[in-house]
Amino acid sequence: MMSLSSLVRKEKCRTPVVVGSVVTTNLYNLGRGVVYHIHGEQRPETVSSIGGGVIVSGGNAEFDIVHDSGKFSKRLPESILRGVQWDILDEVCDANEIRDLCANAEELEAQKQREKEDAQAKFSAEVARLKNAPEYSHLEQGDCSSGKLAAKNIRRELKQFKGVKFSVRNPHYGSVDVSWEDGPTCEKVDAVIKRYKNGYFDSMHDIFEYSESPFNQVFGSAKYPDSHRSYSDAMVEKAIAQLMAEFDLDYDTPPTVAAFRSGGLWTEKRDVFHHGLQSKIHQVLGEME
Repeated sequence: MMSLSSLVRKEKCRTPVVVGSVVTTNLYNLGRGVVYHIHGEQRPETVSSIGGGVIVSGGNAEFDIVHDSGKFSKRLPESILRGVQWDILDEVCDANEIRDLCANAEELEAQKQREKEDAQAKFSAEVARLKNAPEYSHLEQGDCSSGKLAAKNIRRELKQFKGVKFSVRNPHYGSVDVSWEDGPTCEKVDAVIKRYKNGYFDSMHDIFEYSESPFNQVFGSAKYPDSHRSYSDAMVEKAIAQLMAEFDLDYDTPPTVAAFRSGGLWTEKRDVFHHGLQSKIHQVLGEME
């Protein structure tokens, strides 16, 4: 006995598609659309699916569709249109509506092309400006994404922080690791090194999205420029003393650098720092110079 869903699917495969047929899909925010051209002869009886529609095959025709959203779907295979991700509605539009939809979509495509060309022109102009910018005359130029050139230029830029010794390494292709003790905050150093970052990690799709800037193209780039700041015993003592004075903390045995280094202050809590004294010291250290 054939299930209700199978009957619906079979009926859908039989639905005739003509110029003007209204279809809809949730894919890529396309939404409602109208078929405005059909390539080839339709063979709906040959369309079949496997695994609940994960794999579809058959059909012969291809369909050009214009959407209310101002987008085109061109040469969509018959098997896809008659699959689980599209619906063929019992509605047919006239030639005037098709003409208006196509005109709107074409104008939107033309506008996007103009915007793309404008962005490319601005990008090229900024590249040209950077190559001759006096404020960056101390940096080496080159189109390099391995992190090697970025590391070299980062070393030069970090010289602005007088008296601080930085370690700048390019341990792997596309990565730059910067570390130092005391000195400027991570926020200040990151303002320098993050300009060399050429994209971001898209955790939703588990991929790295490249987005190279004009600065990257001229002075080098890296996927992962990272910073790590460590603290001397003297700075940790200073942070502890600052907290003791700020919150008027009364300890029989004052917290020590050794206790902080061993992580022994995480359980030391007061009303003013619920996440432990260890966390509060880290916060203060992060803001100190």
